[in-house]
Amino acid sequence: MRRPSVRRNKNGITGLAVLFVLAIVVVFGFDGCATSVAQLNTHTEISIVCSKESVQTGSGDNRSHEYRVYTSSQVYVVKDYYGINGHRFNSSEVYGRIEPGRTYVIKSYGWRVPLASSFWNIESVTPTDQEPTGTCGY
Repeated sequence: MRRPSVRRNKNGITGLAVLFVLAIVVVFGFDGCATSVAQLNTHTEISIVCSKESVQTGSGDNRSHEYRVYTSSQVYVVKDYYGINGHRFNSSEVYGRIEPGRTYVIKSYGWRVPLASSFWNIESVTPTDQEPTGTCGY
């Protein structure tokens, strides 16, 4: 007689796990869930900001823009985000405070996937006097 109750408990736990995942998707949406996964892959680097620009992305009714920051080591973006590990809704202010020619400790998350034009998203920039990675090649 105890066998069926054990099976019911396993089904109940599985059901709760599925319900938990669905609740996260509803609360954060698919974009928030993708950001939460990307936030698990963090990156910190000391770089010189070589230049920055606002780049148009998409076409037609799907047009948008992306703040890109070109550094002595790689390309980053500054985007608003929300997820399990935090949120930011002031990407314009963060982007505006970044000055070309200065050296920063750049904390970011995500992945760099060249084929998909996917870049690390900057979480924070802090000015520093430490030795940067690479040069801008001026």
